[in-house]
Amino acid sequence: MLPLEPKGDGPTYDLHEVQRLVGQGELTRLISNAAIFGADALLIDRDGIVDVVLSLEPQDFYKTMEAERCPGLWQDVYHRRSGEVELYIKLQIDHRGRAVVIQFKRR
Repeated sequence: MLPLEPKGDGPTYDLHEVQRLVGQGELTRLISNAAIFGADALLIDRDGIVDVVLSLEPQDFYKTMEAERCPGLWQDVYHRRSGEVELYIKLQIDHRGRAVVIQFKRR
């Protein structure tokens, strides 16, 4: 069941569960076009997106926010340094139980 509201001050979704889903492959993850375009601008491919998401640590969590297009669905935002670039990464688990990389761009 999807969280309908965030859990206090922390992330809505368990980071380890999101990473497990991302790491399993294309059946359990979705990388949005916005994330692909953002990563492409940084010369990062899909495998690079996956690698960065798998490297996230709980302390990289920034905030949780309600989805603009789907009210009632929450998204977790992480900031992570990759080389010289500070990244803005937005993640969620969708209604099908897949991890979704919604945004992946320069912060």
